[in-house]
Amino acid sequence: MNDLPPWIGGVTVGMMFLATGVIITYTLVPLPGQESLGGWNYVIALAIFVINIRLRRMVRMVARRIDVLRQVSRRQA
Repeated sequence: MNDLPPWIGGVTVGMMFLATGVIITYTLVPLPGQESLGGWNYVIALAIFVINIRLRRMVRMVARRIDVLRQVSRRQA
């Protein structure tokens, strides 16, 4: 499991900050054009958060499958 790509941590943190930034700018300091979205700002923030979770799970799943394939190939060799 230590073979995760180094960029996944940066993407995860960046997406968390992006989702938090959408909520903060909508509630505290609305940006021009953001007020017209209304409640959709919360949906956008939730979508970013869910995509972030799905991305991390997908990367971990792929990494686990690669680890299993490596173990199987070592046993056969």
